[in-house]
Amino acid sequence: MTDSATHLRRRTDHQPEDPTLRALVVEDNDPYRQYVAVLIRRFGFHVTSCADGAEALTILRERTFDLLVVDCEMPFVGGLELIVELRAQERHTDAYAVMLTGRDDVETKLAALRLGYDDFLLKSASELEITAKLSVARRLVSRHRRLDAAVRELHGLATRDELTGLYNRRYFFAEAERMLAEGTTINLVLLDLDDFKRINDTHGHLAGDRILRDIGSLFQRRTRHDDLVARYGGDEFVMLVQKLTPPEVEGLIGRVSNEIASVQWTIGTETIGVGVTTGFACSTLMERPSVPQLLSACDRDLYKNKWMRKNPDSDPALYAYESSRDARVVDIVTMSDEAARKLEG
Repeated sequence: MTDSATHLRRRTDHQPEDPTLRALVVEDNDPYRQYVAVLIRRFGFHVTSCADGAEALTILRERTFDLLVVDCEMPFVGGLELIVELRAQERHTDAYAVMLTGRDDVETKLAALRLGYDDFLLKSASELEITAKLSVARRLVSRHRRLDAAVRELHGLATRDELTGLYNRRYFFAEAERMLAEGTTINLVLLDLDDFKRINDTHGHLAGDRILRDIGSLFQRRTRHDDLVARYGGDEFVMLVQKLTPPEVEGLIGRVSNEIASVQWTIGTETIGVGVTTGFACSTLMERPSVPQLLSACDRDLYKNKWMRKNPDSDPALYAYESSRDARVVDIVTMSDEAARKLEG
């Protein structure tokens, strides 16, 4: 996943959109810089200002702005050079940029627009002209904010399981396949809630949904930034873990399993809990790993662990995996989330 995609995912999941509109004014003439900043503040922007392009680049390495108002001719780094560098950076591609200039020639204006400015403003412009330009900028910035929020909302709807808030299988598999194609080492973990059907049968599906939602929240709180967790089936979850060795992943599995086992729910007069059985597979143990191969390996490990839990005194060599499940796992990868939940539920 690209840095921008990761940022989008985490901001959508955990961070509310900052409602503050921010503007940066870059102008080497101090009185004019202050004058422009005052006018911009009237439109509801929080304004940061600096005197040259080099200082602006330093600020922009740490922060993003909705509106940039930049003088064309400045010491050290000029306005045209500044916009070229900013537009080459993904985090600044959407900022609305206005070039301030004392020159009224067509060549300068065309160069500004060609290199990445959205508009230009003559320093000889009246206050009425400046505020008209700022009004347009404010309207376009606000429209972009609304569009950005709508895109994030649609992204969440397209990639999330409605009940648990975790990723859906389609998004999870797409990310796993992308990482494998890039040569990234990944670990997959399947987690199956023990005897969950009994909870639904005894206490009803509303109680079961409540438990699934709470466990989804637990995963979101207790996993790392780079971990991806999805709802795999009815009461099964799948986790993709990067940057950990198999022993470290086993430690993570133990901690998550203990967390789930420690949670209790009061339903009517009864207090209940759920256990979890896990299966684990690592891409480094396969010559040409694929998502179905990893999931099949997880499934084999999970069902062996289930068998061992039910037969603690038996020889593990006696366990026999149902080979028909291999085809079932491949089918689950290609089917819809709703169909998979019905199949597994």
